[in-house]
Amino acid sequence: MIRTLPLLLLFVHVACAAQTRLAEPARIAIEARHAGRTVELRQSCYYGDLYDDNKKWLLSPQPFAEVSHIVDLDGAPIHPRNQRGIIPAGTRFVIQRIEFPDVYAMGMRMLTTPRYNPWIYLGLTPDAAGLPTERTHFILLLPMDQEREAEVEASIAELLAAEGEVTAWLATRAPTVQVAIKHKQLVEGMEQADLVAAMGPPAKWYNDRLDDRPAQVAWYPGGEAWLVDGRVV
Repeated sequence: MIRTLPLLLLFVHVACAAQTRLAEPARIAIEARHAGRTVELRQSCYYGDLYDDNKKWLLSPQPFAEVSHIVDLDGAPIHPRNQRGIIPAGTRFVIQRIEFPDVYAMGMRMLTTPRYNPWIYLGLTPDAAGLPTERTHFILLLPMDQEREAEVEASIAELLAAEGEVTAWLATRAPTVQVAIKHKQLVEGMEQADLVAAMGPPAKWYNDRLDDRPAQVAWYPGGEAWLVDGRVV
C-alpha cells in the first residue's frame, strides 16, 4: 500500500490536470461576459442524461444515437443516455456559467462524461413553462481545444442567441415551418436557416446536381436534405 499510494496520487493528479488551451484571462472574460444573460436556443435540441451524470440534462441538436464526445478503452464511441424529448428553438434560458476544463472542473466532473469540453450551464427562466424542472442544470457542450477567445465566442453564438432574436425570427416563418422546427422535422420549401434550426448544423455540406440543376446537400449521419435554389426539395 505504501508503494502504490504515490502512484495513485500521481494518477489522480494527471487525470485532473487542466485540459484547456485558452489563457486564463480569456476564460475569465468569457465567463464574466455571459454569466446571467438570458438567451434563446438557436436550434431545437434533444435532451436527456449527460452520459452517466443523471443530475444534469444534456442538450444536443443531433439525436443522441448520432452523438459521441467520449470513447471506451477500445476507442469505440460512447453515446449519451436516455434521450427524453425535444426543447424547441427559441426556448429561453439563463446562462448560469461557462465552465472550462481547468484543474478544478476536471476534479469535479465524472470520468464518464465529456470532461475535456467546455460546458455551458443553462438554467430555467423564472417564467419557464413546459420544460423539465426536476434538474437544475442543462448543459451545452463547446468544442475542445479552442485556443482563442474569438473561437469560443463564435461557438457560443452558433448555439445561443440574444433574448428575443430567435423568437422574432420564428414569427416570420410559415406556420408549417414553425411546427417542423419545433418537432425537428423537415418539410419541403424550408430555407437553409430553417433546416439548421430544426435539425442542427449538418455534419457536412457538399454540392451535387438534381434534375440537372445545382443542389446543396446537407449530410447528417441519419440522412440527407437536398436544397435547390436555397430550399429543401
